[in-house]
This record gives sequence, C-alpha cells and structure tokens, in this order.
Amino acid sequence: MSFRQFPATDATGESYVIIEFKQDEAAAAASAAAADANVRYELADGRHLVRDGRQFRTRGGELTLTT
Repeated sequence: MSFRQFPATDATGESYVIIEFKQDEAAAAASAAAADANVRYELADGRHLVRDGRQFRTRGGELTLTT
C-alpha cells in the first residue's frame, strides 16, 4: 500500500490535508473489485472522504473540500 498527501480547503478557506491510500498494483490485480475500490481518501483525523472530481466530502456531508 502506498499513500500521498495533498492540500485542500473548505468553503471558509480553512486548510486541510487529504491522504490518499492506494493498494499496490499486484494486490489490486489480484482483487476482483473495481479500480476505484483500490483507492481511499481520509483526513488526518481518520474521517473517510468520498471523491467527486476535485471535491471531497465526508460521508455525512458535514464537510466539503476542494483541491
């Protein structure tokens, strides 16, 4: 598994760091799941994010971030 971090901001301009976790290619190839299932996004505090283009939302919708 690999990861990268990148900056994002909310509607008020507050900065956040999004962490992208990506399953290794060998493990992804062995998986029957879709390619999108091999990538997940989280905030530094562990909250999961759902990606929609350049926007990321918490599952509950209380926070929307733009990269």
